Amino acid sequence: VDWFLVDEAQFLTASQVDQLSRVVDDFGSNVICYGLRTDFKTNLFEGSKRLFEIADTIDEIKSTCTCGHKTIVNARIDADGDILTEGAQVEIGGDERYIAVCRKCWRNKRIEQTTRHSLPFPELLAEIEKGG
Repeated sequence: VDWFLVDEAQFLTASQVDQLSRVVDDFGSNVICYGLRTDFKTNLFEGSKRLFEIADTIDEIKSTCTCGHKTIVNARIDADGDILTEGAQVEIGGDERYIAVCRKCWRNKRIEQTTRHSLPFPELLAEIEKGG
């Protein structure tokens, strides 16, 4: 196999990352991993940490916070759009549970109001609760 593509690489264990490195070294395969650097509390995921330690190269996909700064934190939000800082490290969810923000906005626990009111939190939550 010439290529291995790994999505959600933050959920790998350190041992699994080491195994992927051996696939590269021993078999000459290419491995590309996509994933988040940190959790919603800004702590490294195990898989991400190990990738940063041993990856041959790291390319960052950059995005911009609603305030204009570079996003760094994948913030967890509640149904009202408020940033949460407590809870389990992993909680399944998409745009209704997470939003990319800069460190300052995360630290200040705010999302630019224009964005917050444009997101369909109450309507989306009602649909989810109805099973739709």
